[in-house]
Amino acid sequence: MPYFIVNPAPATFIDTVTNTIRNLSVSMNPFKVNLVDAQKPGLRTMAEGREGYARMVSQIANNNINSLPRESNPTDLVARLAYDSKLEEARQAVISLLESSSETQTANSMDIMQDVDAYAEVLQVSRKNNASLDLAMQEVDAWNARFGSNTTDKKVQENK
Repeated sequence: MPYFIVNPAPATFIDTVTNTIRNLSVSMNPFKVNLVDAQKPGLRTMAEGREGYARMVSQIANNNINSLPRESNPTDLVARLAYDSKLEEARQAVISLLESSSETQTANSMDIMQDVDAYAEVLQVSRKNNASLDLAMQEVDAWNARFGSNTTDKKVQENK
């Protein structure tokens, strides 16, 4: 089976991406809000389907300022809606990066296990003729016994 990862990103590139994300996260600190779990239940948020409602009320309020209490400033709502849009842009970019890195890591993990399964199978056969290899492979046997096994591991155990 061919590998999924044909052109791995250089470690220096991954380090640059990681450091950039860390720096961006730190630079966001003055602006971030961390809600504790106790604060979240019952909060009315602009959840899915409510953005259109919020924008419609905002337009009506801005067009009918005289109908609002004197201390109300509907341009604040316009600014909060614009801020929400910018935050959503950033969130979508982060989600895209997370999805890309997760999929790439999954593919790399599949490549790793392809090699591991092939090597384990060959080593299990070779251990019959090599006492030091047999001793080393006992660790693999213990690992498989403790953490379960996949179908390749079962085949290897049957071939012993």
